[in-house]
Amino acid sequence: MPTSSSPSRRPSRRPSRDAPARGGAVLVAAGALLWGTGGVAAATITAHSAMSPTAVSALRLLGGGLAVLAVTAATGQLRRIPRTAASARHVAVTAVLTAVFGAAYFQSVAHVGVAVATVVALGAAPLVVTARAAVRARRLPRVPVLVALVTSVVGLALVSGVRPVDGTPAELAWGLVLALVAAVAFAATTVVNRRVLPGLGPAPLLGTSFTLAGLVSLVPAAGSGLALGSLDSTAWWTLAFLALVQTAVGYLAFYAGLQRGVGSTSAALLSLLEPVGAAVLAVLVLGEDVTPTAVLGIALVLGAVLLARDRPAAPAPRVAPAPRVAPVRRGPRGRRRTALRADAQDPAAA
Repeated sequence: MPTSSSPSRRPSRRPSRDAPARGGAVLVAAGALLWGTGGVAAATITAHSAMSPTAVSALRLLGGGLAVLAVTAATGQLRRIPRTAASARHVAVTAVLTAVFGAAYFQSVAHVGVAVATVVALGAAPLVVTARAAVRARRLPRVPVLVALVTSVVGLALVSGVRPVDGTPAELAWGLVLALVAAVAFAATTVVNRRVLPGLGPAPLLGTSFTLAGLVSLVPAAGSGLALGSLDSTAWWTLAFLALVQTAVGYLAFYAGLQRGVGSTSAALLSLLEPVGAAVLAVLVLGEDVTPTAVLGIALVLGAVLLARDRPAAPAPRVAPAPRVAPVRRGPRGRRRTALRADAQDPAAA
């Protein structure tokens, strides 16, 4: 007589639910490290030409945007962008925020120097994102996040080597305001681009928004002079690297990581790897000396990134499968037999 017990099944291994977020964090970190090459590249361009930093920023946005736009057009992704108001608004907001960040940051550098502008613009961005999340959730952030924020700002200051700069109080104050504007713009970009719109993946979004941002940024850059004729071969190759690798590939990785579920605060803290990568690259390429203070700052930034990593998502509750019931036959005996078989497979009915 056959028994009613079913053979035991080996539990199937399912991919972890937080695997996409972990992969997204790797992409965001890779994008930030690629951004770290921008300082060395921009310094090389200005050393081999008469181009202003504002013009370099505008051309890298325009060149990177056009390159990605060409790829999306060739692969058919451009045709699949939805012609909706939501898509147009998303592209326009990303373009404006990107242009504002570039313009405000480079103008801040002119007033307060690279170190102070970097610390304020990049260090304040995670604070802005965290404050927004706390206000929306109506509760304080987790303790590890608060510790990571303080640690990251201190580490960033040590890496950048903040020193007093010359200038009038009004110039310093205006430079700090511009750096804060850049921080808010970057934080807003991080929050906005966590939203995924169908048909508007990282490549179509980057191609359309950065091309638009580059065109907008050309207006103030033209006032200072593009000076394209002053570029030598080294400057041209470096500008190509800046547009195609540092901007296009770097932001593609960053946006792809955001759309894989990386939290806004974690993404903003991961972006602090940019000055870390820049400091290491300056030592390897430019032969600059690394100080023990900078090493301590790098360690603090890396520790902050690990502290603020996203928590794994809780596994979904497993629901027991419903008992299989044999087809109901006509007649009272068939119905009774079916009920007995169903009750035999349901432990709760015993």
